[in-house]
Amino acid sequence: MPFPAEIKENALVSSGRCCCLCHKFCGTKIEVHHIREESEGGDNNNDNAIPLCFDCHADMRSYDHKHPKGNKYSENELKRHRDNWYAKITGNTGLAGRQEVVETDKHVYSRLIHLLPWDGSIRVISDNNFDGSSFRYEKLRDFDSFEYQCRNPAFEFIDPDLESLRAKLYTIIHCLSATLAENAFPTTMPGDFSVPAEWEVLQPMRFHEVVSKIHETCREIVETYSSLVRTATRKLGILPETMLTTSDI
Repeated sequence: MPFPAEIKENALVSSGRCCCLCHKFCGTKIEVHHIREESEGGDNNNDNAIPLCFDCHADMRSYDHKHPKGNKYSENELKRHRDNWYAKITGNTGLAGRQEVVETDKHVYSRLIHLLPWDGSIRVISDNNFDGSSFRYEKLRDFDSFEYQCRNPAFEFIDPDLESLRAKLYTIIHCLSATLAENAFPTTMPGDFSVPAEWEVLQPMRFHEVVSKIHETCREIVETYSSLVRTATRKLGILPETMLTTSDI
């Protein structure tokens, strides 16, 4: 039985329609998950509800109790993640007002801009259409560095608007990396890769699906990156060029 409309609305408002685990903004692509399943005695109340993106919700559903691998989220852990994110949303006033919040987020932003400068991999994907033409993987190394840094729990904004954009950027970049790893292959030129041009004749459906997915993902990365920079400029009062000169880079 689904949550009552009022409970679901409370959860979505409290989370800002962001996933309480990965923190990305979901819009309509969000589920309100039962922390304890109804079949196990879970209630349809606020304390048993946690908003999750489709991917994180799928993790909850796909865990195999008979053949456990990894570590399942405990009920208490899910509640702590939810409550911490709700508190972050509640404390958001539209501008990062407290000086300690601003200073902390400046350091995170400084690191992010150092890992993902506009004229690096972001510029490469905005200029390359990946439709059979070759590209150099080394020019996308910024994305590898960013993904690696995102594993660090300290690499997180306090401000929820900035954090949801960082989380979304990570998710989309990870999607692009996975798509290229599966569908781009070395060419005769050392260091160059491409989606095989011959697929357009031999596997036209696959070719157009892959190219379309790459185009859409690249567009989302550039748009999300731009939104993050604009939001950081507004909230933190700094420009990316300024951040590149900070001592912690």
